[in-house]
Amino acid sequence: MKQLTLPGIFLLFAIFILVAGCSEPPLKEPAVSISTVELSDLTLQTMTVNTSVIISNPNPVGAKLNKVAFDLYYDDGAEHYLGHGEKSGIEVKESGNTTVIIPVKIGNIQAVQAVGSLVRKGAITIRVNGSAFIDLKLVSYELPFERSRVFRAEEFTNLLPEVSLAGTSVNIPEGLEQAKGILTLLSG
Repeated sequence: MKQLTLPGIFLLFAIFILVAGCSEPPLKEPAVSISTVELSDLTLQTMTVNTSVIISNPNPVGAKLNKVAFDLYYDDGAEHYLGHGEKSGIEVKESGNTTVIIPVKIGNIQAVQAVGSLVRKGAITIRVNGSAFIDLKLVSYELPFERSRVFRAEEFTNLLPEVSLAGTSVNIPEGLEQAKGILTLLSG
């Protein structure tokens, strides 16, 4: 009986060492946030909004961002759809942050309506609402995110050029203030 007990103990000890060495810590859920929502281009026909999405991966293994998709809205008492942003196939680094900048070009009608609201109210609130789909090889996550930002009319002055027409000069920022005054008078 003693002869079987000693090899059995060694076998049990060997199995314990193998199992203890092979176990990995559980994977943690990554986090997604919006760091910035910035207007990068404003013309009379379109405007472009750049949204910076940050994926924080606390795991010692990299991941793949299968897709990040979101919708943009502006709010002037009611919510209005502006556009859609999406990127896919992005490598997410291990134990750190990966930033993805996604530009959304907003078309004529939506841009004009949003700029009209900005002129009337002096500010506009842009809301980003979406999800990131991340694959860590063993587990996949859908991580929703949302962020709002208020833009003031003064922030647009560096994006609007001064326009000159044969000896005349039109200062767009001053024009925005004048248009706001006119709209206030008309609505009051």
